[in-house]
Amino acid sequence: MINRTGWGIACALGAAVCYGFVPNLARAAFENGVPPVESTFFRTALVAVLLGIVAVARGESFAIPRAALPCFSGLAVATLIISVCYLASVQFIPVGLAVIIFFTFPVLIMLAAPLIEGHSPGLMRLLVALFAFAGSAVAVGADFHKLDIRGILLAAAAACACVLQFFSGRSLSRHMTPAVLGSLVHLVILPLTFLIALYVGSGTIQFFPGGSVTLLGLAFLSGVGLIYVAAFLIHMTSLRFAPASTVAPFYNLEPMVTTAVAALLLGERLATTQYAGGGMVFAALVAASFIRAQKIA
Repeated sequence: MINRTGWGIACALGAAVCYGFVPNLARAAFENGVPPVESTFFRTALVAVLLGIVAVARGESFAIPRAALPCFSGLAVATLIISVCYLASVQFIPVGLAVIIFFTFPVLIMLAAPLIEGHSPGLMRLLVALFAFAGSAVAVGADFHKLDIRGILLAAAAACACVLQFFSGRSLSRHMTPAVLGSLVHLVILPLTFLIALYVGSGTIQFFPGGSVTLLGLAFLSGVGLIYVAAFLIHMTSLRFAPASTVAPFYNLEPMVTTAVAALLLGERLATTQYAGGGMVFAALVAASFIRAQKIA
């Protein structure tokens, strides 16, 4: 398996930045007539098609080796759960609380690493991951007065699925390229995301011809899809280059980017706590890079 830790970390940071744009574009699309669940369906379809075209252009095989079937199934299930549960959780609990629960996944990955990867990430890396999580919690903030168990369980399910996604994606990279596995995984879950969107929309898809989506809504929807394509491809590439426990802490950059983009795109004002939390995450990422440099030296 390829092991280029520096490239893995660089890709993780790039994926986190791309993922950080997606919720804001989805929100902007929603304000212009696109239900969030339809954004999930659209981006799933776009990933399946565009990454499939990339794979075909490169002459890559779409065959799934027998040995890769368990990892492929795990990645498909995890991707579907994340797409549906994370989105659905905000119907029952505040967005900030959903984000905090979801971003326990880097810590969970670090804790699971000895069992899955066969080695301990080390106490310092675990402490850095916890500090980054604390920074995310401070920056995002949350209204803890609305604690609906349904939302908490949905967000927790998405976090656990993210752990499965990271480890299965890393294992699957031994057998398939990021473009091929990204295309096939989303092709598998596409019918389910369509049925969910159809159910939530009472039998209609608003961005289809005749729907209520505006041209601006379609533009934001296109942004959701295209940026998600790039994010998922870079995400899987990061796991091709480095173990899940190595790159996971760097995904804590995502909520910081989401918050900053919300301020720029949606006009949301940043509070002092958000600056403080962002500083904590940045410090944690620098510390993680320093620990890696020390190990190499």
